[in-house]
Amino acid sequence: MMPAETQVTDPAEAEWVELAHLEDVRVGEVAPPHRVTTIGADRLQAAIRSALGDIEIPLGIADICPDPLVFALAAGLPRLTNFAQSIDGGSTWCDRAPIGEEPFYAVSEVAQIAQRTTSDGRRLVRVNYQTRFTNTSGALVGTATGSSIHIGSIE
Repeated sequence: MMPAETQVTDPAEAEWVELAHLEDVRVGEVAPPHRVTTIGADRLQAAIRSALGDIEIPLGIADICPDPLVFALAAGLPRLTNFAQSIDGGSTWCDRAPIGEEPFYAVSEVAQIAQRTTSDGRRLVRVNYQTRFTNTSGALVGTATGSSIHIGSIE
């Protein structure tokens, strides 16, 4: 067995290393708050009711924000640009309270930037964008998180 200081780590097992910023993207950067309506989700519910009958379908954050990455970028947050490839890295939604008729507000932020090296030596960067939705009283209604994956820096 090799001494610990000379062991070679397999790049495929490389850990994600968190970064405070990369290019013009900074962890903690917040987009201006904006008012959110349920108009699009209301149309979806009307279409479902016309097909299935008069059934009650509660709204969720995924109905209001079907693509959290696109939502955060549309809110004004920056995306990394100096990479050979950029892809959507997945989304999650968390409902905290029922969505009612009243308007609510969304604030998007860069929640995390992390990088690692792939098994073939390419740079891989993940940026997580999180949006918090609150009602007019400021109570949390839910969150949506979208990830952006960037592969191989452009030289």
